[in-house]
Amino acid sequence: MNKKTLIAGIIIGVIVGGVSTYYSMYALTLMEIELLPSISKTEVIKEEKESVVVPKTLFTDELKYVLLDTKRTDFGVNGEMPLEGGIYLIIKVEIENLTKEEIVVYGKNWFIKDSEDRIYKPQSFNAKKDTENIFSIRIPPGFTVVKNIGFEIPSNLESGMNFYVADSPGYVSEPILLGKM
Repeated sequence: MNKKTLIAGIIIGVIVGGVSTYYSMYALTLMEIELLPSISKTEVIKEEKESVVVPKTLFTDELKYVLLDTKRTDFGVNGEMPLEGGIYLIIKVEIENLTKEEIVVYGKNWFIKDSEDRIYKPQSFNAKKDTENIFSIRIPPGFTVVKNIGFEIPSNLESGMNFYVADSPGYVSEPILLGKM
């Protein structure tokens, strides 16, 4: 095979490949020929709702919160059963003590608020139970703890929820937004 034939073959191959790529990508689209099945808008929305929550971090003067994970389940953190028509939303949170003293974080200002401004308080948790303040978490200086907090919510509640935590340790604190779900 001589060089001219080889070069001509390569040039023709590149031209044919370019034309076929153009035709498959643009011409079929312009003619509205669908080679792949389309995804309906409801399927895309459903896929977005099932997506994994990206970790969110919040710093206060004394604490660092990281929202690690959320999941819906039929049972609470300690195996509790929800009321009929309800499920548990389990939120996994990492809390770091940024101070040089032991602190106690109280759960009285932890809640979920939905898009209709309804508030859901924690119903299950793996922290020390405190009747007045819902729960408390002791964190030694410089340490990080990971806790699962369960919220009983209606099973048909889909999105538009905001997760609030305490802005500071101790009895006196205010709710502060950690994440949107």
